[in-house]
Parts: sequence; C-alpha cells; structure tokens
Amino acid sequence: MKEINKRYICYYCLGCMKLEDENFSGVMNCRNLVAGYKNWEKMWREELKKSEQVQK
Repeated sequence: MKEINKRYICYYCLGCMKLEDENFSGVMNCRNLVAGYKNWEKMWREELKKSEQVQK
C-alpha cells in the first residue's frame, strides 16, 4: 500500500478495501468514510488550503 496524500479524504479514514489496492491514490468524496480523527474535517480543510497556496 502506498502513502495517500493528505489532501484526499482517504488519508483521514480508518479504511476500506480500496486502500489495499496499491494503485489506489485516494478520493475527494466518499459515502462510507469512517473517520480516524475527531477533528478530521478541520485537518482536511487546512491541508486543502495549503495545497491551493502551493499551486498559485
């Protein structure tokens, strides 16, 4: 399993069968999210802001 980028919601999830696929890179939206952190939304939004600033 490869490291998933923090800007994908999968990074903050406890997991699903997709994570076992070594070619899976993550998704931005998931119905079956099982949060692994209490404040995952805040952490995810901060990471998205950081990635937007880098792209500019």
